[in-house]
Amino acid sequence: MPTANGVLDGIALFDSFTRDERAAVEAQGRVFDAPQGHALMSEGTEAQSLYVLLSGTVRVVRNDGMGGQVEVGFRQAGECFGEMALVDGGTRSASIIAATPVTVFELERDLFLSLISPSPDLLAKLLRELSRMIRDVSERVVREDLERRARIAESALARHRAITQAVTGLAHELNTPLGVCVTAASHLQDLAGQGIEDVQEPAALLQSNLARAVDLVEAFTAIAACQHTGPLEALDAREVAEQAVALYAAQHPQTAPSVQITPGPPCPWLGHAAHLERVLHLLLDNVRAHAYPADATATAAADASITLAPALLDGKAAWRLILRDEGVGVAAPHLPVLTDAFFTTARGRGHKGLGLAVVFNTVTGPMGGRLSIDSRPGAGTSVTLVIPQEV
Repeated sequence: MPTANGVLDGIALFDSFTRDERAAVEAQGRVFDAPQGHALMSEGTEAQSLYVLLSGTVRVVRNDGMGGQVEVGFRQAGECFGEMALVDGGTRSASIIAATPVTVFELERDLFLSLISPSPDLLAKLLRELSRMIRDVSERVVREDLERRARIAESALARHRAITQAVTGLAHELNTPLGVCVTAASHLQDLAGQGIEDVQEPAALLQSNLARAVDLVEAFTAIAACQHTGPLEALDAREVAEQAVALYAAQHPQTAPSVQITPGPPCPWLGHAAHLERVLHLLLDNVRAHAYPADATATAAADASITLAPALLDGKAAWRLILRDEGVGVAAPHLPVLTDAFFTTARGRGHKGLGLAVVFNTVTGPMGGRLSIDSRPGAGTSVTLVIPQEV
């Protein structure tokens, strides 16, 4: 964060100003604090000031024309907003709302103009920087649009490949239980034809295998159920993770793993809570089922831990979420196929091998992120999600 003696040092709009020129501009403005939720600017109002965000995060919100609001982005410490007010004094094109407690430098247009009007050199510097910023924004919009299209195409291809593989595996997996059901049904018919009333065993066999077939179909359906067409939400990713872990513990009071979430500052995230909740629940299922065998003795303070930290994804701000356990780990030959549909090392215990396939499709599809898994036998497993702060 800029120091109190140089709040404009390092701010791109004023980079070409000398230290004395920046000090003169700073003398015309004021620094103030605002709480979370405070509206610094409102869309459609007269633009009278430039703002420089010294600390914290703000949300950029626009009206959707139907009485609602749409989140269009975030601004971080060191960024400006409302800079066009210094030139045209028009109306605000968006609302700016504090996503966290913030410290802001405000420079009123009239005071700034009174400073630079007598100095053509300062005016030329300002116009040059504004032109550069507009050009950079235009280039970034084009680049981000191309990157977005590439990610959509990549996600669609990966999703189609996974669905094709899942369909093939589903047909194979359904073949056995349904074949057993057909045989059992035929046997029941034979027994009935012979007048034998005790058909309890074949009936139980028929029921259990039909239930298995239904479970397989429901699990397969979950792979394609990771699309979400609702509006994006302004969330705190750390808070969503905490709520997901608490919900999982409530749903599995006897068997849920103990999870320690590393504390830290808010993690502003524009996304869907349901996606992250689904991913974490499936990963905790994996910890519960595979990381700690029933005969193992726990030595860690918690069965698993979750950490969140800033990251970059394709050059854009992202969050890195790591879920780590200290369990038995995964054999090296299994790592490349862990997210393949129907891969499991525990089929004999009733596992279908679809959980990580759903996780992969959700993270790389609607969440627009990346998934990686690192593990060694006896050294635990780390699952890393890198998800953009703005989907």
